[in-house]
This record gives sequence, C-alpha cells and structure tokens, in this order.
Amino acid sequence: MRRMAEKAAVFSVPAKVFGSRVVLLTTKRSMRLKGRNAMGKRETTVQIKQIAEASGFSQSTVSIVLNGRGDEMRISKNTQRRILEVSKSLDYRPNIYARRLRGAAESQTTQIIGIFWNDQYDDSIGPFINGAYASIASENHSYEIMVKLFPVGRLSQLRDSFSSQKFNGIIVGGGSVEDIAFLESQEFDVPIVLSGRASKKYSHIFMNGYLVGMECANLFAKAGIKSAAYLGTTHLGSHSALRELGFSTGCRENGIQLLPEWILRVERHDAVEGYHSMKKFLRLPQLPEAIFINYASVATGALFAFQEAHVRIPEEMKVIVYGMNDILQHTSPSLTMEAQPMKDMGCASMELLMLMISNNIDMPITRMVEPNYFWGDSFPKLPD
Repeated sequence: MRRMAEKAAVFSVPAKVFGSRVVLLTTKRSMRLKGRNAMGKRETTVQIKQIAEASGFSQSTVSIVLNGRGDEMRISKNTQRRILEVSKSLDYRPNIYARRLRGAAESQTTQIIGIFWNDQYDDSIGPFINGAYASIASENHSYEIMVKLFPVGRLSQLRDSFSSQKFNGIIVGGGSVEDIAFLESQEFDVPIVLSGRASKKYSHIFMNGYLVGMECANLFAKAGIKSAAYLGTTHLGSHSALRELGFSTGCRENGIQLLPEWILRVERHDAVEGYHSMKKFLRLPQLPEAIFINYASVATGALFAFQEAHVRIPEEMKVIVYGMNDILQHTSPSLTMEAQPMKDMGCASMELLMLMISNNIDMPITRMVEPNYFWGDSFPKLPD
C-alpha cells in the first residue's frame, strides 16, 4: 500500500486584520511502503514517553514544552532546551492535527477549516480564499484554513481527512463527477460544503451551469449570429457538462447552427491543447461566426492560433469564454468572459459552513450565485 506524503507551506495574513492564517497542503505519492522506510526497515513513531525517559523529565513537562507552552508554564530555558534536543535526536514528529485541536479545546475560539481543492483549478484559489477570509474577518474567533490540493477524480485519496478529529468543517471545490460520486457514497462526521457543485446530500454554493451555457447562446442570438462552434474537454465535470448542454440547447432553440465538426474537445484544459485544437479547427473549409470556449485556460492557446491564422476578432469570429483570466482581459483583442465570482463563492461558502457549525445543521442547504461578466473586444456588451 502506498501512502500520501504532505508538504506544508504557510501563507501569512495580517494578524491585525484577520487573526488567522492559511496553510497550503499539496499531496503527492510517496514511494515508501506503509510502515517501512526506504531501506525496508519498519518505521516507529516516537512517543512523548520515550522522550521523557531519555531526557529525565516527566511526561507532562515534556508535553508542555513540545506544545510550545514552556514559558507560559514557567519551565526553565535549560529544561526546554534539553527536551527539544532529545526530541530532535529521536526524530520526534508531532501530530499537527492533534496539536491544533488541543489549542482549539483550550481557547474555545479556534476553528480549523479545510479547503480541499482540485489542483487543475489552482489559479482560482486565491480569490476564493480572499472571499472566505472576508466573511470571517469581523468574527470574534480565530481561524486556521488548511488547503489540500487533490488530482481531478482523486478526492478519495483524502478520505481519512474527512474527519471531525482533524477539521471543524470542510469546503470542497472543483470536484469532478467521480469526486462528487465518492462524497455521495460516504458518511462523514464533519460539516461539508461543496463550492461550485450541486449535491442532494451536502450543502452547496452553486451557479447554474446550464443557464450559463444557455445565456451564451442567447447572447449570440441577440447579436444576429446564425452559426457557432464549441470548444470543451473530453473529461467533463458535472458543471462543465451542464454548460455544454445549456449552450447546445440554446443554439438549437435560437436556430443557431452547431455542426458536429464545430464541436471541439481537448484532453487537458490548458493553453497548449487549446492552441493545437484551434489550429486544426481553423483549417476546416467552412467556419462559423462565433465560438464558445468552456475554459479560460484553453482560450489562451486558442487566441494565439487565431492570431497566427490572421483571423480578425470580433469581425470574423466572435468569442465568449467561460472562466476568468486576468491575462485575457489585457490581450489584444481582449476576450469576453463569464465566470463564477470566485471571491463571492469563497465568502458564501465560508458563511454557509460557519452557519452549519454554529447551529449544528446536518440538512443540506443550497445557495445560488450569479455569474460575473467581463466584456472584452471579442464580444462587446450589447445595448439593453
């Protein structure tokens, strides 16, 4: 059996503003066998009892020092130094979760919040966390937010982290169909909020992807467009699948031609895939008047392909992109984008989770948010 190793990095937040901090945990596969080190020897966990025996101090004294309370409990500097030296020589590694939970029990104010985030959407986590902190900045409690990244479809790797022994509450963002299915099949004892995904079992903050896709087709129709293309991925999440369905339905209802060869799919939603897919598309003998690109990361590469082929945007091809990307707001031409308001999503997700924790709510609650729009050169805002 393999196990996941975790590497932590601390992101500082001004204490005078928030009194909290963020810990980012990224996950990777360890090549060591569970319970054995690289040399094949069984690993042992150093206990406080062993440190007490080796240092000559009581277990209670050792525990106080290792938990950073030596000065508070008036333990001498020499004693603290000796205990720390012995713990280091024995390769003692404290349980960070147990330490945080002990601190929470003592202060009765610290809330430990987990944000489990799809690593393919790591560019959107900054605004999300800003929103989450905005919702708790005025609270009289302190918070620690720990962010764990998981590969798409692999949320189940974090199964053991879904525990009230480790977190007071958890927000899951960017889960795929497989990830949501995993959650739906489990029973956890910790409050959970899904961000950007719908669920019958868990509370969620949701933007209706079907209506987002439909609105894109409606905008094309209002602009007099009679033919359109679609660029998405082969690995559809539930939200992206709804956007695609909404767009195709909207095209059909508005009489917009959407030929099979104009429906493009890439393996990964990144700039390289977008570039090559669009290069191939632009070689077709007949091209539509507009295109809806389901991922901003793919649109970055697609824009380069348009420029190389000397396709004029928006004169020859109008473009609307789902997802917000700062770079695409400043390209020439800039791209029109509709997206989840990530800061608002973070704020709403945290508010809902705090509501569930403080009121011991275990029934699912749904909250809807509206998309944000950036009107660029590729599809100027239509008059009201």
